[in-house]
Amino acid sequence: TYQYINFKGIMGMASLTTDTNQLKNEFKAMKKLLDSCKNKYSVLSMGMSNDYILAYKYGSNMIRVGSAIFQ
Repeated sequence: TYQYINFKGIMGMASLTTDTNQLKNEFKAMKKLLDSCKNKYSVLSMGMSNDYILAYKYGSNMIRVGSAIFQ
């Protein structure tokens, strides 16, 4: 453990692909990982500009939308 760092959750980045089934499987796996340590973490950060809607559907409660801001 780290005395001055308080971890709130986990963050994952899906593969850079347009294969929706692969993205779904990766997001499901991250959600399963969060659920397995739910008593310790509450934040699941996954999803970026191109896949945030799918990430949200599969359990993300924090997304990173960077490039979409500049379009």
